[in-house]
Parts: sequence; structure tokens; C-alpha cells
Amino acid sequence: MDSHFDWVFVIKYAVNLGLLLALIIYLIKKPFLSFLKNRKERLRSEVDRAAKAAEQAKMTLEEYSAKLDAVSSEIAALQENIRKQGENERGELVSAAEKSCEMIKKEVEDTVRLETTKAVSEIQSEVVDSALALAEKMIRERVDADFTTDSVDDFVKMIEEGKWQQLRH
Repeated sequence: MDSHFDWVFVIKYAVNLGLLLALIIYLIKKPFLSFLKNRKERLRSEVDRAAKAAEQAKMTLEEYSAKLDAVSSEIAALQENIRKQGENERGELVSAAEKSCEMIKKEVEDTVRLETTKAVSEIQSEVVDSALALAEKMIRERVDADFTTDSVDDFVKMIEEGKWQQLRH
């Protein structure tokens, strides 16, 4: 075996490799640089577009926040209006209920007054009827033999008709 290292072989292959790499670099340099330049521009364009989209999103967020604030204040105003309307309606209902209560109270008082008058009238009528019956009974018991039943009946009839008071005057 040869223990000697073959430098010529290594140099030939190293020169071939160098020439091949130089040729590849010469042929690929312009397209590769163009690719990198295009990629850089495309990335820059996408970053700019993303920045514009972020700015637009920020403006939209501010716009919606303003609209949300406006809606919130409008809701608060509507709630206040509804509360005031509720209070007004409650006041009107209470007022109507108080008027109804007063009317019912007057009707009850009128009814009590009429029923009292009616009851007094009925009691007076019953008392008069009882007094007439008692007077008739007493007269019949005290009547002399001279009086006839017809004259007692005529007298009772006059009492019932109220003519006996005309006789007294």
C-alpha cells in the first residue's frame, strides 16, 4: 500500500468543484437576487397592508366605540323616559283610584241614608199600624151597647183613611 497522499487528485477535484460553483453562482446570481428583492418588496408590501388594515381596524373600533357610547346614552335616556312615564301612569292610576274610592264612599253614604230613611218610614208605618190595631181593639172593648158594629167599622175606616184628624179640628 501506498501511504502517500495524492494531492493532484484532490486539487483537480477542488478546481472542478470551484469552477462548478462559480458557474452555478454566475448563472443563479441574478435570478436569486431578483427573487430576494421581490420577496423583500412583497414582505414590505404585506407589512404596509397589515399596518393599513390595523389602522383601519383601529378607526373602525373607535367608530364602533363611539356608536356604542351613543347607544348606551340613548338606552339610558329611554330608560329614564320609561321610568318617568311609569311614575306618571302610577300617579294617574292612584288619582283615578282615589276618585273611584270617593265616588264609592258617596254612593255608600247615599245608600245608607236612603235605607235609613226607608227603615224609619217602615218602622213608623208599622208603629201606626200597631197603634191603629191597638186603638181598634181598645175601642171595641170599651164600646157601649149603643154603638153598633157598623159605627165602629166606620170609625176604623175613617182612622185608616186619616179623616179622624179632620174631625178633631
